[in-house]
Amino acid sequence: MELIIEIFCEEIPARMQRQAKIDCLQLFCKEFDTLKIDHQNSEVFIGPRRLTLHVANIAEASDDLIEEKRGPKVGAPDQARQGFLKASGLLIDQLNQENGYWFAKIAQQGQPLVDLLPGILERVLRAMPWPTSMQWPGAAHTWVRPIRNICCVLDGNPVAFAVPAAGLTTNNQTFGHRFLKPETIIVTSFSQYKKDLLEAMVMLDFEERRSSTLNMLQQICESQQLSYKNDDLLLDEVAGLVEYPFIGLGNIDAKFMHLPGPVLSTSMRVHQKYFTILNNKGDFAPFFGYVANVPINLEYMQKGYQTVLRARLSDASFFYEQDLKQPFSSRVDELKNIIFHADLGSVYQKVERLKFCAGTADVKEAAGLCKSDLITQMVGEFPELQGTMGEIYAIAQGSKKEIAAALKGYYQPQGASDACPSDDISWELSLLDKVDSLVGFFGVGMKPSGSKDPYGLRRTALGIIRLMLSKNSQNNLRPYLQKSVESYKKQGFTLKEDVIDTVINFITERLSAFLKTEMPADHVYAVLYSPLEDVWLTVERARALKDLLQTEVGVALLNAYRRVVGILSSALPGIVNKELLITKEELSLHEALEQSSAKINAHLASVNFKEAMTIVAGLKPFIDSFFDKVKVMDDDSQIRQNRLNLLGVLQSTLNIFANFSKLEG
Repeated sequence: MELIIEIFCEEIPARMQRQAKIDCLQLFCKEFDTLKIDHQNSEVFIGPRRLTLHVANIAEASDDLIEEKRGPKVGAPDQARQGFLKASGLLIDQLNQENGYWFAKIAQQGQPLVDLLPGILERVLRAMPWPTSMQWPGAAHTWVRPIRNICCVLDGNPVAFAVPAAGLTTNNQTFGHRFLKPETIIVTSFSQYKKDLLEAMVMLDFEERRSSTLNMLQQICESQQLSYKNDDLLLDEVAGLVEYPFIGLGNIDAKFMHLPGPVLSTSMRVHQKYFTILNNKGDFAPFFGYVANVPINLEYMQKGYQTVLRARLSDASFFYEQDLKQPFSSRVDELKNIIFHADLGSVYQKVERLKFCAGTADVKEAAGLCKSDLITQMVGEFPELQGTMGEIYAIAQGSKKEIAAALKGYYQPQGASDACPSDDISWELSLLDKVDSLVGFFGVGMKPSGSKDPYGLRRTALGIIRLMLSKNSQNNLRPYLQKSVESYKKQGFTLKEDVIDTVINFITERLSAFLKTEMPADHVYAVLYSPLEDVWLTVERARALKDLLQTEVGVALLNAYRRVVGILSSALPGIVNKELLITKEELSLHEALEQSSAKINAHLASVNFKEAMTIVAGLKPFIDSFFDKVKVMDDDSQIRQNRLNLLGVLQSTLNIFANFSKLEG
């Protein structure tokens, strides 16, 4: 059987549509699974005004079930047994005895799907996790926007039932495009439903609307020997705003083309949802691409789009020109009026701390300017341009390019998919800024709690980890933290005494979570058993350990280590007496361990983890021979203790590379 349920409502915000599609499908499938309704090929479609479930194959009824209930103990008073029989509706000869109890097996016949649908839909409507919801007359529950109709068709037939959550009764109807073809459509099958909607100027599939928008935008640009600036987020948004896309190409007044590209692009994107157009050289062209929900009328619509954009760009031009009238470096004093945090002072004080911690003159100069664009009119209008405008204004007023680039670059990385700064000035300034935040907030006792992290400290810690890894070389974290604490004390702030250790522990937790995405948890614990000093070294060691344990040699070494631990569990190993080493196997193992320890330490010190891993792996044949030929628990107490001491050396040698005791089987 085929099931179609369409929830038709007022416009769903574009930013919510992708997640709503996922949530809706999960909720319906969970209901089907809970009720034991067999279903295959389930999918959900979403658009500005409708959320549609389609199940290509669904059972006519839920599965028959046998419910097993436990009753009183065998031998319990007859009154208890009679009460259980009454409750289960069975006779005494229909009960079973198991493990000293009476059990009743009650057959439950499957229910028709048509009888279950009202409850399923009601629960799904109430469970949808919209970021914001609305109330409207007649509905018993909220929804992202008022629901105007619900279509429910099962195997081609309408299924009518009341839906209290929406204050409606279901039917077999839907509607076309709000303006172009708003007529009623009778639904009988999904193929007919999708075909009729397309004829009524509605593309049901989000991905189809997105792809169509992109293709038409590309075609209209190519016809003018132009191209468009890739913007996946904007493309997603406009695909969620229209039921059937129509593309146009508007003109930008030449007087606005002096504005920096990011200003033009942001003005168009944020306020108007316009695409940035480029010429054949890749520079900004005096055009913009736009998406409409109705066929484009050049005389009225396009002129309207251009008029609105002209007003936006006039504002942007005014802000830009006014900002340039004031020397960028002179804005620093105004930062005294912006509070970074009530307990951590002003943004000006943060800038002074960054300057104090800077390792070079260039980083110090960049630190002094890095927050100045926060008080420009342009950033006040477009917060998205923080950093970008800092670079633009600094270059316009004579700063060195590498200093100006750092004013934008130090914001990186802004997320898990964002790149780290490639130049040294941006890299160091980004690290100092993040360290300052962690030290400050932890220093005054403001830690993330559970899911709450109002200051984004987990994201900040991950940024520090990624910065350290991006250098691909040794870099001790502790000196940066110590310098930051010193900068706070210099300004008269009192931080908690253990703030450095607290921050290191917090970064260690984040590093642990980071590493668990690429290797088993026990590998992570094996390298994070001591206080974190160097992020890159720790990650490299963890990856080397992972490589080792993916080999047969590594698995054998781990098994040997466990055997050693098992033998030493009740013994205290001491110093090995060479004179008591009798067999050639224990002599060979002792010699191999003496040579290996020094070599492993040397390779670890020079960050040659693969070489250290090779030395560790080279111990395997000596360990195998020892366990095959040597009786550890010898009758002679001195020899026995000496062999235990040798195993203690083996354990310590393996632990040089990583703490093998943390590894699981």
